[in-house]
Amino acid sequence: MTSQCRSRRRPLAGPAARRLAVAGALLLGCGTLAWAVPGGTAQAAVTAGAVRTGGAGKGAVRAEAGTLKDAVTFIGDSVTAGFGYCGVVENASGVSCTVNQPMANSWYLGDNSLFSCAPPSTPDGLNDACSNNNNDGKPWNSPPWSSGPGAPLVAYPYQIAASQSPAGAASVTDWAVSGSTPANWDPAGGEYGPELKKLTDQYVVMTLGGNPLLAAFIRIAFAGFPAVKGACVDSTGYSVGILFPTWYSGPLSAPLGCLTRTWDQIRQTGHLVDIYKALLSQGDRVLVLGYYRSCPWSFGNWQSGSLTGGPASGASCQDQSRPISPEDPTTVTQWQQAGVVGAELNTLISNAVSEAQAWAKERWPNTTRYLDLRWTEPDPVQWALHQPLSTGGSWIQLNDTWIHPDQSGAAQLAGTVTAAMCADFQHWCGTPPAWG
Repeated sequence: MTSQCRSRRRPLAGPAARRLAVAGALLLGCGTLAWAVPGGTAQAAVTAGAVRTGGAGKGAVRAEAGTLKDAVTFIGDSVTAGFGYCGVVENASGVSCTVNQPMANSWYLGDNSLFSCAPPSTPDGLNDACSNNNNDGKPWNSPPWSSGPGAPLVAYPYQIAASQSPAGAASVTDWAVSGSTPANWDPAGGEYGPELKKLTDQYVVMTLGGNPLLAAFIRIAFAGFPAVKGACVDSTGYSVGILFPTWYSGPLSAPLGCLTRTWDQIRQTGHLVDIYKALLSQGDRVLVLGYYRSCPWSFGNWQSGSLTGGPASGASCQDQSRPISPEDPTTVTQWQQAGVVGAELNTLISNAVSEAQAWAKERWPNTTRYLDLRWTEPDPVQWALHQPLSTGGSWIQLNDTWIHPDQSGAAQLAGTVTAAMCADFQHWCGTPPAWG
């Protein structure tokens, strides 16, 4: 580790705390790259089942359409970028990992710690560090995924690319940036708007809308003293008493209210709809992927972190319970709170999809162009069975306070996407998935 990194070993406060808060929301040009699947094999994506919502219908053929390329570009945030697993070119201070290597279970010390990997607190400083699609912070400079030495293999777009039938394969690129928000991708002034405008007459898949909302619920504290505290943390519970306080959860409506107020304040629906409209107007077919069921131990003011155990050390959210209030002994768990927030977040995003579909119906009357925008989400029941500490095995990586999918979780997202692409656009059908 460089002397510069050593000089940053200090208590988590100020910019350091803000960077870890951004990591909580997580919830990329270098020459020509050659990527390969080690040993010449590819891991097939396995789906836990895709839940279809939005009522758009299936199998319709759009009218007034141009010729679509056999190309899929993935955009969005850390879920699609594969945060927690390093990319082909990493250049952030304190990051020295090789492609597909996981980040360390370390808060601050040593290379590849959560502090070193976490996106900077300012949107214009995003560097995609410790993300599987990272290419010196500019993922759009990477070539389409191909079989060659050093291929990234963890992020779900790459798992799809690696699992495709050789007889029918689409070009796959992953332009997502860890820590990015809909405002960043909005073609009306967003930092990545110019990149969005390059995506014409092709397929686009994204996870987008979780940032910066989920960061508002992240609290990282040690011995009860918070180093990171999001704006909505206080909505997850309160204490009565000083020396021996009793904790109460408050009603589930409290965190939901904070989520929706924050969503409206940052004009999240407007940014998402701007993105969907722009892509549809460019002749693209778009699949919006919702977020999976999860509960970081750092959600809300329920648990404190372990300095010695690192970010991976936490207790099951199902085991954390409190009465609602001194007057109402009904118990609420940390798992329930995180669940209603996550479900409402997916509802808000799917509502934005519906709004853009309604716009498309007016823009292209008497056609099925509105069906070029679709919504899908991972099966919440299956994801609930594969949380950290679950007997069935976890689909969540542990080293970022249990936020992002691990390699097996990314495989599940890959399966959800291919199932939806087959049902809605008649591509990536069968096993292995064939573009067709």
